[in-house]
Amino acid sequence: MLRRFFSFLGSWKFWLIVVIGVAVLVVIGLKSPTVATLRERLTPPELPDVATLEMADEMGQNWSADTRHRFHHTSQGTSTFPVPVEWLLALEVPEASLSGLLWPNRQPRLFETGYLARFGFIPSPVSPDNPYGLPIGFATSDFQNLPGVSGKATSLGLTCAACHTGQFSYEGKRYVVDGGPSTVDLDALTNTLGAALGQTALASALPTPNRRFERFARTILGDRYGAAAKQQLAVDLKGALGASYPDRFNVLEGHGRLDALNRIGNQVFAENIDRPQNYVPISAPVNFPHIWTSSWFNWVQYDGSIMQPLMRNSGEALGVHTHVNTTAPKDEQRFSSAVPVRNLDWIEDTLAGKTHPMEAKAFGGLLSPKWPDALGAIDGELRTKGAALYAKHCSGCHLPAPDSEAFWSDRVFKKIQYTSGAQQLETELPYISVNVIPLRVVGTDPAQAGILRDRTIDTAGNIETGTEAIGLAATICLNQGNGALEQVRVNDGPMLNFAKALAALVQNTNNAWFEANGIAEADRAPYQGNRPNCLQADAGYKARPLNGVWATAPFLHNGSVPTLDDLLRPVDERPAFVQLGSLEIDPIKVGVKQPDLGADSYPPYQDGLFILDTSLPGNLNSGHGFGVQKNGDKTGVIGPAFTDEERAAIIEFLKSI
Repeated sequence: MLRRFFSFLGSWKFWLIVVIGVAVLVVIGLKSPTVATLRERLTPPELPDVATLEMADEMGQNWSADTRHRFHHTSQGTSTFPVPVEWLLALEVPEASLSGLLWPNRQPRLFETGYLARFGFIPSPVSPDNPYGLPIGFATSDFQNLPGVSGKATSLGLTCAACHTGQFSYEGKRYVVDGGPSTVDLDALTNTLGAALGQTALASALPTPNRRFERFARTILGDRYGAAAKQQLAVDLKGALGASYPDRFNVLEGHGRLDALNRIGNQVFAENIDRPQNYVPISAPVNFPHIWTSSWFNWVQYDGSIMQPLMRNSGEALGVHTHVNTTAPKDEQRFSSAVPVRNLDWIEDTLAGKTHPMEAKAFGGLLSPKWPDALGAIDGELRTKGAALYAKHCSGCHLPAPDSEAFWSDRVFKKIQYTSGAQQLETELPYISVNVIPLRVVGTDPAQAGILRDRTIDTAGNIETGTEAIGLAATICLNQGNGALEQVRVNDGPMLNFAKALAALVQNTNNAWFEANGIAEADRAPYQGNRPNCLQADAGYKARPLNGVWATAPFLHNGSVPTLDDLLRPVDERPAFVQLGSLEIDPIKVGVKQPDLGADSYPPYQDGLFILDTSLPGNLNSGHGFGVQKNGDKTGVIGPAFTDEERAAIIEFLKSI
């Protein structure tokens, strides 16, 4: 065996492996990586197979086909994928294993619609809004600075629709839910893209037979192809690979989930300003929220933390890699950004509708989806029983159902009152006053609710290192803990509360856009949703109206409960493991159809589908329980144990609103 091994050391195969190893170290720029790390970064994740589905009819959500398509591809100014769009369109699908790099074949293109469907993206036609024919949720931004890439470039980024367009399948048809929770696995896409870029960079340092980089270069350079241009492309590729922060996970996200708040903080306060001390691992994934009706809420986000629409939307854009300058001198457009506020304004207006809903006692804009008859007709008698149960057990938190007269009242719609100095102010129009339920009452996983309260951010200057403070001087509105909304001043600090830091940074970014575009202070309120930039932290979780909730599985803020039937049970009757990524709906239990997951443990992925382990902090399926658990635990019990018929009746009612 030893003789055979030493013979192998002198063979061409051994030296080819050595060349590969050295090339990886040089091209990717890693410092003393282990073999396991190299394998992980260059090997794409296993992806689920996708079925060919016929498109079902639209879901009666009040948007025209043109409006839907524009929403699907309206840019937020993002550069989510940190390389030029031409690179992305030229990249081939990565080899499934490193051994495949020795004798590679030409692979399909990574950004082909059929391949992106394996990450949960929905096909979309070619149009002026979507010139490359990419799936729902992609848009380009011109003249971007991309780290490690020389010159300006057109970037590709995610739109609002990437996270807020849902889908499910039934009997071979695909149903698209505008404003619903997406099923995409963005981490799997990021890992696959990293493997594709890494394998292409590796190929640039290798001789034949690995011609992956050669094909990549010829596609991008076209008539400019030549030794010098090819070499510069290889340099830029290496630079792009070394320019981003690698993610660290305490809790995996998987299909349809994202630790949005922590990712926003990492992007704007760690990566954008190169302050690694501000980075925290991913620890509190949430299910992508549905967004119909939310334009009229007084508080949005799962934790009921943000009030102003522009604050929410600009913050989201910054979190998915919209560039903002925090290093320019204060009098030279510090906080200038690529955030296209007019695009965000169109999105918000299109979601909300043109008139206040109290005028017609009905919502305009994007409506909640209607239950399709193809899934089974709604039982009128059972629905009536369910309506009474909803009114008794659910409306106290989630408000009366929007199809009831009680919803359209001053109990639900209230003006927002806040103070500025000694002056008491209120909004001109009333908004839906959603209930934010304290954690001690609802008992659900606390991880996401604690982020804005507990995380701190360093924005201060440092005399020893010569680092300048970011310059977060801003006035924001804050719930001081007693329910009163008061204007407070936020300045830089080494241990600044995350909520205050984020509100101040986004406010400065929006103000920079207003100033650059000549929008006088008196004319800014409509862009800001006519609401102050108010925040509150650790109040609990928002109980929003349940119109269209049937189309928003999985349930609870972290997606830990697969169906409405499971949600309406005692906590210990809910499944311990939840499979996410399958599109198939369960029309009886209403939610994500589940296989039999009866084992004690599972790997995070099986056949490319995510297996959510509800025993992990951040993934807990506790709280919001109906009925005491078998061991007598009453934590988070908010209602009685229902009979099978009562659960079915409540579900029938929820399908109808």
